Amino acid sequence: MVRGVRWTCGLVVAAMLLVARAMPAAAQVGAGALAGLVSDPSGHAVAGALIIVTLTSNGQTRTTVSASDGGFVVPGLVPGTYTVRVESNGFRPLSRDGVTVATGETVALGLGLTVGGVSEAISVTADARLLRSNSASLGQVVDNEKIVALPLNGRTFVLLAGLVPGVALPPNSLLPRINGGRPRTNEYLFDGITVLQPEPGQVAFFPNVDAIQEFKVETNSPPAEFGRFNGGVVNLTTKAGSNTLHGSGFEFVRNESLNARNYFASTVPTRPTFRRQQFGGVLGGALRKDRTFFFLDYQGQRQTIGRTAISTVPTLLQRQGIFT
Repeated sequence: MVRGVRWTCGLVVAAMLLVARAMPAAAQVGAGALAGLVSDPSGHAVAGALIIVTLTSNGQTRTTVSASDGGFVVPGLVPGTYTVRVESNGFRPLSRDGVTVATGETVALGLGLTVGGVSEAISVTADARLLRSNSASLGQVVDNEKIVALPLNGRTFVLLAGLVPGVALPPNSLLPRINGGRPRTNEYLFDGITVLQPEPGQVAFFPNVDAIQEFKVETNSPPAEFGRFNGGVVNLTTKAGSNTLHGSGFEFVRNESLNARNYFASTVPTRPTFRRQQFGGVLGGALRKDRTFFFLDYQGQRQTIGRTAISTVPTLLQRQGIFT
């Protein structure tokens, strides 16, 4: 019999009390970014325009100013839905809602201002265009809806990497093969931190599935900030707290009464013991609205397994050296 106990906790209470409104760093590869141009009605660049980017779920804001050519970049954004507001003297403020930023993606925006007073405003509700012209990298994001809805044996998220073109799951291997590379040569980043053990090429930790926001598999020509890989990059982002209190609980059970009898086992109808319970939950919310947030996750596992082993032993004649 084999008995195992495993649990994970995404954030302890002591750490939760130390969390402030820390913004992601620009070099954090687990985040996304916004980039674009601000122009006037004739298509000329508008320099010095104020760009305010607000995360819809918790109200956190980032600001920047357009350059002399009208260009701007807002890096280090947590994946989610944003509102982008542009203000400039002599133009009507422009507000663009519902802009979705995904893990490892740079969203391109074209923000055209209209001449008018500051008391007038234009509001646009639409996501950014899907055509990407600022990067040659290839990859695909697996969002939270797929992660929690699709069946997973053992609740290991990396099995869903097989949904991405160019990724295969070799038999009897937990790690995927990306673009033909060896499974142990991929890089794994959780919130921008590597969890890969180069020797023997294993992932040190798999997070609770319910605590994952999304993950992206970089399969070809990844950006320069990635390294330490020969196959591809699995770039994962965990959830964070918001102004709304939210959470969920789960329990998954396996039992030998639901299994078929091993064909090579004894004809006795008794099945080997196989009992697994995986349980836990997540909880997130705000300690101070628009300022300080918390997110907790826990997963426990209890497992008892009886295994059937098949062996060949010599007969009595073979033991005497008679093999006829």
